Amino acid sequence: MGVRIPSEAEYAEQRDSSTDFSLFPADDYILEVQSVTEQPGKIDIFDKPAEGTPQRTYTGLEVRFRIISFANGDEIVDENGADIPAARNPLFFDWFDPERVGLKPQPAKARKFFAFSTGKELEDRIDIENWSELVGKRLIGGVIIKANAMGVRRNKVSDYRPIRARRRATAAAATVAPEAKIAPAADLTAEAAKIFKDDFDNLDDLPF
Repeated sequence: MGVRIPSEAEYAEQRDSSTDFSLFPADDYILEVQSVTEQPGKIDIFDKPAEGTPQRTYTGLEVRFRIISFANGDEIVDENGADIPAARNPLFFDWFDPERVGLKPQPAKARKFFAFSTGKELEDRIDIENWSELVGKRLIGGVIIKANAMGVRRNKVSDYRPIRARRRATAAAATVAPEAKIAPAADLTAEAAKIFKDDFDNLDDLPF
């Protein structure tokens, strides 16, 4: 059995023909889960079985995300700053091993996805009875541009984080100066009478 290794020109041709749409800039985006599809029989390329032991296989998950906006709320544009036509309906894809969800030495990307899309913290227990529960959930995805072995540049979701509600300043939280209290007119008259009592008592001494 032989092998055919493409030339540089063939690689370039494949690269050009594979890029139908402009890419999105590397940035953070608000993503919405559009679909979750099981993919049985995936081979774990990181598994290193003992000699004579078959390599681990698992049922993977393909997740499709609809791009809502940039994380700061700005409307999405491509990497050249051009607007995205509504008919394009751009999507990001990611793939997960639902059994690799550990916390150490650092949280697995799959765990981040499951936690942040369901409103959990990374350290919490996460229960998902059906993958359909994830459809419509939103989270923030850190997106990069990465070239594959053939040099084709693609967008890739490299990390996830939760959407945090922004703290809004309220008038009640602001420091308000205490309201000045104005004494009733009757009280002011009484106070004046105390101050000028001696004068009132010695009206006979007035020069007029």
